[in-house]
Amino acid sequence: MPIGRLLILAVLVLSAPLAARAQAPTPAPARVGILVLEMGRAQSQAIKGFSEELKRIGYRERKNLVFEIRNVKGNRGALQSAAGELVAQKVKLIFTTGTSATRAAASATTDIPVLFVHPGDPAASGLIKSAEERAKNLTGVAAYAAQTTERRLALFKEIMPALQNISVFYDANNALSRDNFKLAESAAKKLGLEAIGYGIKSADELKTTLASVRAENGAAIFQVADELVESDAEFLFETARTKKIATMFNEESWAISGALAAYGPNYLEMGRQAGRLADKIIRGESPAALPLERASKFDLTLNYRTANFIGLNLSAAMLKKADKVIR
Repeated sequence: MPIGRLLILAVLVLSAPLAARAQAPTPAPARVGILVLEMGRAQSQAIKGFSEELKRIGYRERKNLVFEIRNVKGNRGALQSAAGELVAQKVKLIFTTGTSATRAAASATTDIPVLFVHPGDPAASGLIKSAEERAKNLTGVAAYAAQTTERRLALFKEIMPALQNISVFYDANNALSRDNFKLAESAAKKLGLEAIGYGIKSADELKTTLASVRAENGAAIFQVADELVESDAEFLFETARTKKIATMFNEESWAISGALAAYGPNYLEMGRQAGRLADKIIRGESPAALPLERASKFDLTLNYRTANFIGLNLSAAMLKKADKVIR
């Protein structure tokens, strides 16, 4: 065979694999669903940390990653249909925040991984039986906030050295809320404080009870996780400010809204933890094989404006100790 033909044949043989590779289809972007009940600060911070961590790992939106976000803006009744939409989109996983959104996603699918960020104990909330015993498609990051009750109360005593007793408002119809009050009562006893419980059954009863609470030396309000009380948090803050009563809540957003202090999980960091889990799921690992993680960072937030308004002097040491000060 002539040398010219041999050269042409060699070029064709060598270039064939290159042409095949050039024509190989580009992998479709990983489609990730995000389901939230409402876009409050906790949710937005968790989503921000989630997306930032995926970007750090190497994902880029519209290139190898697509977010499908469903925010039902506080309408619990719309969560189930929103979760169904994400399942129909055949997302790679569904990222959720809180109990309601996670429950909706988990009931919508048993195959698509559901990755949650939860402020409390997902077992106590009924999402799982235990960290070891859970649905095969469910995993996430949990803060177990109730377990920080004694730490929160000890910090409250540092913030307000004159603290003698705490008023705790909770939903008397909610077993989890009753348990949260018992934890606060036990923690108060260890610290030499008295806990006064107010079991309420409605928003109107909360307002009436709050109106009857008197401002006394050494008295303060200590919040435990409770949806009924939190739904009227703004009223509670305003009443406490007017009566010049110190308040301690369990998430940064409450201190931003007007509470004197808050100690709780850092949602930005929880989102980052979830982002690392999401990467493993996208690459094929089973949620069942991934351990349920605990929140790794908790922050103390102080509201300097509220302290001034109620006449409480925050020490320089306390201000330095805080992770964030609202001025």
